[in-house]
This record gives sequence, structure tokens and C-alpha cells, in this order.
Amino acid sequence: MGQFSLFVIELCICLLASGLLLAALTRPLRRLLIDACGTVERANFWVVYSAAMMVIVPLLAVVVLGKSTESTGPTLAFYKAAVGSALLGLFTALAVLGIQIASLLPRRALGGRELGAP
Repeated sequence: MGQFSLFVIELCICLLASGLLLAALTRPLRRLLIDACGTVERANFWVVYSAAMMVIVPLLAVVVLGKSTESTGPTLAFYKAAVGSALLGLFTALAVLGIQIASLLPRRALGGRELGAP
């Protein structure tokens, strides 16, 4: 199997993982962002932007960290590296997205004090 075929396999694994994650997150993310952004139009923009990042970042991880040029065939190590690269990219995208969304959400009061306040 050639390097191009192995690279396509890496990309397919990545796109499958991203697609599954997007299928699970899009609806709750849209509801959360409508509440945080105030309008449907703003929320829709950020949902599409987030979806693009959840595809682009894992693809970038596969391109940079992929093993298609180092492998002679679709071995277990190749598949492990392909899944690992895709998951690393997804984790990075989700971590950044989570940090940004957490910064939008109001802190809840505990006993009359805001969380994080001394």
C-alpha cells in the first residue's frame, strides 16, 4: 500500500472522529451559545466556527504528526498513530473551545459570594 493510500486512511480516521464528535456536540453547543450570545445569528456563527475548528485542528495534527510517510503498510502501529493524532487534535480543539465557553459563562454565587472570590 502506498504512502498516499495510508495518508487517505489517516484523513478518513480523523474525519470520522471529528464527525462523531460534531454529531454529539452541535445541538447542545448551539443551545448554550444562543444563551451566551443573545441572538441566534451570533450563536450560529460561533457554532459553525467551532465545527470548523473541530475539523481543522485534528486534520492539522494528522498532517503534522501522521505516520503515513514512515509506514510501509497499514500495521497496528500505523492505526494507533493515526487514531492518536486525530484524538490529540480533537482534544486540543475541545480544550480551547471549553476554555473560551467557560469564560463566557457567569460565575454562580455560593453563599452570597462569587466563586473564586476571597
